Amino acid sequence: MPLEAGRYPVLPLRDIVVFPHMIVPLFVGREKSVRALEEVMNDDKQIMLFAQNEAGEENPTPDDLYEMG
Repeated sequence: MPLEAGRYPVLPLRDIVVFPHMIVPLFVGREKSVRALEEVMNDDKQIMLFAQNEAGEENPTPDDLYEMG
């Protein structure tokens, strides 16, 4: 299912890279991550997953996320 243009919640991932159609357990602890998942479960169920450059970063910004793969 291709994404339409718009805004999507972002879930930064530590120590894992997720590829399309993969099924993986997501263990989240940060409050922002929990809220992002709750939002998609109550709405259209689409979220953007990004791997973090540094797993130890507690409050990643867009600059702390890989742009691809």
